[in-house]
Amino acid sequence: MPTDAECLAFFNEQHAKGSGALEGRGKAVRERWPNKADRMAYYDWSAKMADNEMEQEMTPISPEDLKTMIATMNYNSDIARGKLVTAVERRVVPWLPVGSYQNGGIYRIVPGAHGLQPDQPDPKTDRWLISMNVLGVNTNASTKSNESDDSEIAGFIFHQIGTLEYWGDKVENFRSFEDAARGPWLPTGFRVVVRFGRNGAANGIYIIYDFYPKDEGGERGLKVTGDYWGRLPKDRSNQQFSIAKIADTVMELRFGRTFTFMEVLDYPVELVRAVKTPEDAIIRVNIA
Repeated sequence: MPTDAECLAFFNEQHAKGSGALEGRGKAVRERWPNKADRMAYYDWSAKMADNEMEQEMTPISPEDLKTMIATMNYNSDIARGKLVTAVERRVVPWLPVGSYQNGGIYRIVPGAHGLQPDQPDPKTDRWLISMNVLGVNTNASTKSNESDDSEIAGFIFHQIGTLEYWGDKVENFRSFEDAARGPWLPTGFRVVVRFGRNGAANGIYIIYDFYPKDEGGERGLKVTGDYWGRLPKDRSNQQFSIAKIADTVMELRFGRTFTFMEVLDYPVELVRAVKTPEDAIIRVNIA
C-alpha cells in the first residue's frame, strides 16, 4: 500500500501540472500504481485530501506567509510548486501591495498561477514538460532556447505569481489600506512572475506583458501586434516595454515604496515551455 508521503508527493506533482493535466490524471495514477488495491488506497487518501483542501480554501494564507513562500521556496521542487499553486489559486487569497512607480501609478498583485501563454504551447521535446505556471522567456529576439545546461543565456525561467493591477482613482484618494481594499483597481495588461535560477532559488520579481489576453468571452486570440501593447495606463512617460524587473525580492513590495524599472526590454519577447532535466533542474524548451 502507498504511504502518506508517497501519496502526497504524487498529489503535489499532479497538482503542479495544473488543470491542463486533468485528462491524463487517471492514466498517471494507473502508471504510478499498477496494483488495483494501491490505486484504491490512493483514491481514498486523495478524497480525504480534497476535503482538507476545501477547508483550507476558506482560510486564506496571510500576505506575509505568501511572500515568505515566494521568496524562500525551491522552484525546482514539484511539491513546493504544488503548494504555491494551491496557495495562490484558493477561492480567497490576499492581494499583495507593490508600491508606486516613479513615473505614475500605484500598483498591486492579485495572486494567481496562470495567465501568460507560451508562443508554442505544445513543442516537441523528449523531456518532461512542466505545467504552464512555469515558463521560460527568450530575451534575445534572435536567439532560440536550446535546452542547454546554461539556462541563463539570453533568457530565464520563471513562475507566475499573479496579475498586476493599478489604482484607478485619484492618488489623493488613496490614503489607507481601507481605501486599497475598496478599490477601484484595474488591469494593466501585465502579469507578475518570479524569476528563479538553475538551483531553484528566487532571483527577482518581473512584470511581463500578456501578448495573448483573453477576450470578453474568456477566449485567447492571436498574439497582440502593432503598437497597442506594453504600456502602463498611469505611466506619464508612456514607455513601451514587454518585460521589466520591479524588485530583487518579493519581500521589498509594499505601499509607500517608490520603484523604478530595471532590465527593461522594449521589444516583444518570446515565451516558451519549460522542461525538467535529468538533474532535476528546470530549463527552457527548444522551439526552433
